[in-house]
Amino acid sequence: MATVLVTGASRGIGLELVRQYAEGGWSVLATARDPEDSAGLAELSEKYGAKIEAHPLDVAAADSVEELAAVLEEQPIDLLINNAGIYPRKGTHIGELDYEAWRETFETNLFGVMHLTEALLENVALSERKQIAAISSGMGSLGAAAEGSLGTMGASYQYRTSKTALNMALLVLSKELAPRGISVAIISPGWVKTDMGGAKAAITPQVSVAGIRKVLDLPSMEISGKFLSYDGSTWAW
Repeated sequence: MATVLVTGASRGIGLELVRQYAEGGWSVLATARDPEDSAGLAELSEKYGAKIEAHPLDVAAADSVEELAAVLEEQPIDLLINNAGIYPRKGTHIGELDYEAWRETFETNLFGVMHLTEALLENVALSERKQIAAISSGMGSLGAAAEGSLGTMGASYQYRTSKTALNMALLVLSKELAPRGISVAIISPGWVKTDMGGAKAAITPQVSVAGIRKVLDLPSMEISGKFLSYDGSTWAW
């Protein structure tokens, strides 16, 4: 049975990733800052039983990452999905920028992803699938920002720059890990109806995750280092 680890699994896209992979017969390691506080995760755990194993994890806290790595030592992880992320709502425009929120956004959206990936890299290497994925965002596309307006999401300096930096880090990582046969996928989930995306978003978590899974099921080394949308299209860097 293949194993997937999902961060930020308590709600939204993360919770739907847990549901769909468990339904698909995978063994799921579901991580969240406080798994016991997630009614949705508890419901899925009751439904799918041993297929889902919940673990506490704060990707922005080094000790939390290291504790999880120790618990999972030598356990193969076929697919590591870095989904956890934050989106500041205040101090996001010039003249009122919240620099502390900016630092916190990078701690989670960039450093958290890289720290966890580094900590669990050998777990991924031990698996048959050998795949790492991260949920990025079209808001991190320099090309899209240069060619159009800021759209409905506004300036959002903290979030946008954290995802742009994440894309670069993962692109470099994909090149470094290619000789080991480890794939690194960068995926935009679309504008999703979650607490982060809001009620006016274009698609549901179900649609987004179904698309993400299809993309990740493509030949892994062919999509490694590419910035793809949940619908399989390519984003401009």
